[in-house]
Amino acid sequence: MAAAGPLGAQVTGLADWDIFLDPGHSQQQNMGIYGYSEAEKSLRVAFELRDLLLTTTDIDTVYLSRTNDTQEVGLTQRTDLANGVAASWYHSLHSNAGSPTANNVLFLWAQLYNGDEPAGKPGGKAMSDVMIEYLAGGMRIPSSGSIGDCDFYGGCSASSPGPWLHVNRNSTMPSELSEAGFHTHPVQNPRNMSVQWKRLEAYTFLWSILQFHGLTRPAVAIITGTISDLESGVALNGAVATAGGMSDTTDTFESLFNRYSSDPGQLRNGFYFLEGVSGPIAELVVSAPNYDPATLQVSLLDSFFTFRDVGLVSSLPPYLVSSTPAAGDTSFPAWDPLDLVFSRPMDPISVAAAFTAPGGVTGAIVWTDGNRRMTFTPDATLATLTDYSLTIAASAQDAFGHAIDGNGDGVGGDALTLAFRTGPADLSPPQPVAVYPADLGTGVELRPIISVAFDEVLDVASVGARAIGLVRSGYSPYNVPGELRHYVVGDRSVLNYFTAEQLTVNRRHTTWVFGGLRDLLGNVTTTRSYRFDTGELAFDATSIDDFEAGLEHWWEPLSSGTTTAGNVIADSTFRLANHSILNLMTGSSTSLELHYGWDTGATAWLLREFLGGGAPRAVTFDDSYSLQAYVFGDGSGNLFRFAVDDNNLTGAVADHEVSHWTTIDWIGWRLVVWDLANDGTGTWLGDGKLDGSMRFDSFQLSHVPGAVAAGTIYIDDLRLVQTRLLAVAEEGRQLPRSFVLHPNYPNPFNPATTLVYDLPRASPVRLTIYNLRGQPVRELVKGMVAAGRHQAVWDGTDGGGQPVASGVYIVRLQAGSANSSRKLILSK
Repeated sequence: MAAAGPLGAQVTGLADWDIFLDPGHSQQQNMGIYGYSEAEKSLRVAFELRDLLLTTTDIDTVYLSRTNDTQEVGLTQRTDLANGVAASWYHSLHSNAGSPTANNVLFLWAQLYNGDEPAGKPGGKAMSDVMIEYLAGGMRIPSSGSIGDCDFYGGCSASSPGPWLHVNRNSTMPSELSEAGFHTHPVQNPRNMSVQWKRLEAYTFLWSILQFHGLTRPAVAIITGTISDLESGVALNGAVATAGGMSDTTDTFESLFNRYSSDPGQLRNGFYFLEGVSGPIAELVVSAPNYDPATLQVSLLDSFFTFRDVGLVSSLPPYLVSSTPAAGDTSFPAWDPLDLVFSRPMDPISVAAAFTAPGGVTGAIVWTDGNRRMTFTPDATLATLTDYSLTIAASAQDAFGHAIDGNGDGVGGDALTLAFRTGPADLSPPQPVAVYPADLGTGVELRPIISVAFDEVLDVASVGARAIGLVRSGYSPYNVPGELRHYVVGDRSVLNYFTAEQLTVNRRHTTWVFGGLRDLLGNVTTTRSYRFDTGELAFDATSIDDFEAGLEHWWEPLSSGTTTAGNVIADSTFRLANHSILNLMTGSSTSLELHYGWDTGATAWLLREFLGGGAPRAVTFDDSYSLQAYVFGDGSGNLFRFAVDDNNLTGAVADHEVSHWTTIDWIGWRLVVWDLANDGTGTWLGDGKLDGSMRFDSFQLSHVPGAVAAGTIYIDDLRLVQTRLLAVAEEGRQLPRSFVLHPNYPNPFNPATTLVYDLPRASPVRLTIYNLRGQPVRELVKGMVAAGRHQAVWDGTDGGGQPVASGVYIVRLQAGSANSSRKLILSK
């Protein structure tokens, strides 16, 4: 296992020095990716290093711990061999391993627990420090460093002083261990397979040894690197590199990779290594089948490898990889842009000059994906149900001057023609665009009208009684009975499902919109579902007017002095009794049909539908109620609100109070609510306060600039409502006995604190944060809250989401007539 150095070697100075090369592991141990092991690779690097040492230096002897892939030599055998021949140096060769995305080199030298090298065998660290730089530079990958083995493994101590590694600890001469690039890395290990790559690694070790001994390195005349496809970066098999009379061919499936893979296209390294190139300037010629050759002038380094990576340009002509529309498409959306993807980067100027758009339309061309993708957007929509074709003449070229292969036969220089037909005006199935209750909605009323609005009109023949299903979750699914109606509002459809019974308190329910609904062009929907949770409050309702007796007490809009011809169009503004668009929740037979037409040239708009008298006008109430009405919206974007008279009930200007505006952004039926105690008031003629006894005054509409100028809404079942809690009796929960605001936690706090409070009964609640000047900072809760224990979190911000300053704050809880306060300390 030893070989003596030659006579008359090029480098002298190693005649009294020898080295023991230990290719770590044996046989095929430490198998790497693609079936090539660390043991096989390290042995052959050792062979190459031995050859270089023996042929270029006057070294005394090179020892090997093993010489083939069948021997199995253990750690103790290796160190015993080295010690037995009294070698001058121990060099252990390995390749690194780990994540397939990592690739680096590492050296480990013999170290004691105190950081020193072992007495009597110095130099391992110095050699390691040299070798790490050469190996990392030669492999062109990162370095993890030259590290003492005790530091690296962290297991040395006074009782176990080190060195940590067996070969460093048990060898009697200076030593180090190399870890070259990862055999677990999918790019590195195919390089490891290359004979020439092993020679590259061996050269880095040779030069390290020479530098360690202070010997002059012979002039280096090596050009090396990788050859790849310029466009894809994929390494090329079978590429030939020639320079200075030397030639090398990159590995191929037939020459090497068939030993490790049955797939001819799986493995590649593109590595070439030209050794002994005459210089100082050499002409490097690189070629490969189906690629344009490349010629480079290379200035050789005389102290290290001269790296030249070469990207070759495929000589295959460019062709169309995919397109939208596809060739022969019979239903291409006429409004969509056209998208062409080519096999390689194209020359935008030559393609634009060669391009004829479908139907000769004008448009804009945009290139993306490195000029591989061309998108043409016509200036005008193509006609529907029409045959078209686009062409790109044979003069179009790729970025490298190759003529286009229009017919895909592998030969460039022929035109591309793409024929297709546009589809009908609509290719998409109807889409739900607004659903009530919303998906994952909470606190939903117990008798909701389920509403699903679509983006287009449904074919009435596809809307059966089971288009919508409502399932109550529980111990077993339960279908909630109800009645379905399909309405067409303008150019859209809405489905309303009127539930026939009260839903379960505090329970998950699911609205199913079953597939099979069609638009007028036959596009079919798929099934969708929307989940929501009910609340625990029921409505006790008192009717103001259900319109069953007609509209004799309701004035025509223009009869109100507030509605004037200056802001509405008289012919389009009126009211009717309607007997077909009804709130089926109450068995209604009549609703109020309210038409409006806005004068868009005005600057302010108000339509007042006034309740002039009769029994509905005589109904009085206070602010413990909510006003409710079912409103069939037209999706116009205009505004709706309630108006009441309060205090003296004289109908005087000062008595008129209004709710805030609600934007009519829905179609179909929806319940509109004004919670008189908690929702506040809008701005009109009164003082903005709801005082004493009240009665209903009017419905009011207003226009929003840009919204629909004329339309119709329907109103049914105007009523008063008081809420009552159902959850106590139905769920049997233990409720708090008294009203309590508990101490917040943590306190002091940063950035957030939790506020807990108990309610013995359902109450209107306000939970507000104040500063020490009594100014409100943040309102956390406002509205009706059920009995029980509740919590809210304050995150130290104001109502606009901005952080507030450190300091003392007051939290005040109001629940009906009860109130309580506590101090909070925000400490940043």
